[in-house]
Amino acid sequence: MPKKIAVIVYQDCSPEDCELGICAAVPACPRKLLNQEEAYEMPDPVPNMCLGCGLCIQSCPKKAIVLI
Repeated sequence: MPKKIAVIVYQDCSPEDCELGICAAVPACPRKLLNQEEAYEMPDPVPNMCLGCGLCIQSCPKKAIVLI
């Protein structure tokens, strides 16, 4: 069975709901695999390096990140 990875459900993601527009899940990733170019922009994941730990999921106030 392949390992699970975190993906962003973009229709549920609202960086404006995070403090100062900075995605709350970005600093939660221990491998720093979520990137956000500017405040209020959508974060971009690097799924091929994801550990599937779920820390980003726990940090997202909109529950816009899921493991697949």
